[in-house]
Amino acid sequence: MNYIIENEYLQVTIASLGAEVISVVDKETGKQLWWDANPEYWAGYSPILFPACGGLWNGEYKYHGKTYKMVKHGFVRMMEFTPVGEAQYGSMSFSVQETEETLQQYPFAFTLTITYALEGKTLTCNASVANPSDTEVLHYQIGGHPAIMLPDYDKDAEVIGYMRPEPNEGLSVVRASEQGCFGGDRYAVPQTQEGLIPISVDTFSNEALIFDKWQVNAMTLLRADKQTEICRLSHGAPVLLVWQMTDLLCPYVCVEPWYGMPDRIGYSVDLDIRPYSQHAMPGEVSMHNLWDIEFCL
Repeated sequence: MNYIIENEYLQVTIASLGAEVISVVDKETGKQLWWDANPEYWAGYSPILFPACGGLWNGEYKYHGKTYKMVKHGFVRMMEFTPVGEAQYGSMSFSVQETEETLQQYPFAFTLTITYALEGKTLTCNASVANPSDTEVLHYQIGGHPAIMLPDYDKDAEVIGYMRPEPNEGLSVVRASEQGCFGGDRYAVPQTQEGLIPISVDTFSNEALIFDKWQVNAMTLLRADKQTEICRLSHGAPVLLVWQMTDLLCPYVCVEPWYGMPDRIGYSVDLDIRPYSQHAMPGEVSMHNLWDIEFCL
C-alpha cells in the first residue's frame, strides 16, 4: 500500500513494502524529482538497508560459531512495514519487526522504525532500532539508498551532471567489486579542476565510489552546466556511497549514507565486527539520521 505526505512544496509517496520513497513531486511544476524504477536501468527506488549494507562474502556471516546466509543489503527492503499511528501533515512513520523467517538468517529480535518528514523543501529520513532483548546485544548495519532523477540525461552525452562533496579536500575512496565486497586498495577521486565529480560511465566503471572514515558529510548534485543545483543530501553516517549501474549511463544517481560497509573480498567475518557495525544494548533504542535531502526548486 502507498501513503502520501506533503507540504506546500513537495508531495512524497511512500510504499509500505520496504518503507521506501517511490515518488517526490514538485507541487508547483508537477515535475518528478525521484527515480522512477525503470527496469531498463535499475528497478529500485530508495531501499532501506538492514541489517546489512553491501555484500557479504559468499552471502554469509558468522555469529557465535554458527554460519548464517543473508542477501546483499539485508532483508527489510522485501518486508511489509506497518504504519505507526496516523499520517501527520508532512510526516509519517513505519515499523517492522523480526519474524520466524528473519530469525533463520538473523538471530535477533528487533523493531526498526523509519520516519519521513518534510520541512520546507527538505525531506528527512530517520531510523530507530530498538533492541527488546534483556540479555543480547543487537548487532546490525543500516543505510539509505535514495536515487535522484537527473534532468539532463542524454544517452549520447559523455557527462550528464556533477557531484560536489563536502568537505572537498584530500578525498580517497575504496571500490566494491567481487560479490559487492571491497578490496584493500584506495583510489583517487575522479574530479574536475573545480573539484566536481562527473556523473559519467567512466566514473562508475569500477562500481560505486565509497567514501569511508566520515570523509564526506554532504553531497550536492549539479546539472550538466556545473552551476545549477538539483539537490543537496546531508547525513550523519560514517560512510557515503555514490552509485550508478556499471557500463551504462543512467538517468539517476544514488547517494547512499551507510552505517556499515561490505565485507572485504575473501573474508566472511563475525557479524559484530563487520565494518562500521552498530550495536544496540539490551533494552536500548538507537537513533540514526539516514539522510536529509534539500531539493533546489
